[in-house]
Amino acid sequence: MRFGAALALAIAFGVLGYGFILSAKRRRALTRAMLTSLEILRGEIATRLTPLPDCACMLAENGPGECRGFYESLYASLNALGDVEFSKLWSACLSTIDLPDTAAAALRDLGLSLGRYSADEQRAAIDRCIESLKRCSDEAGAAERSAARLRFGLALCTGALLAVILY
Repeated sequence: MRFGAALALAIAFGVLGYGFILSAKRRRALTRAMLTSLEILRGEIATRLTPLPDCACMLAENGPGECRGFYESLYASLNALGDVEFSKLWSACLSTIDLPDTAAAALRDLGLSLGRYSADEQRAAIDRCIESLKRCSDEAGAAERSAARLRFGLALCTGALLAVILY
């Protein structure tokens, strides 16, 4: 009985550690999806001169799956565009998704430029954000590979140690 409880405790902590690993992978996948969506957005704004509401609608329907929810909420919130400036709407929608801090900061900075300046200046702001997101994704990938075993091992060891102490 005690051995089963101790084993269950160690496994529960192992599952918790695995959850941390999956969470980091989801954040990295979301960062890459936002990167892809920004490349699409750059093409729409710089080449086709598509208005932002149409871009948000298009990305909500056809954008990368991981970030469609962001663009859906952005498109839905654009009804308040006359009362609230676009950067506030962008930041509010951005706060609903789980991104690394550096990626979220780069995207917040981008929101300050979108819809405010000429198409070329918006393209330059999107390019800066894309570069920042690429760096963030590369750093997260390197950190994820090195920390995955450590997180899982620490969680298992914590569970085993707690099992030994309690039983």
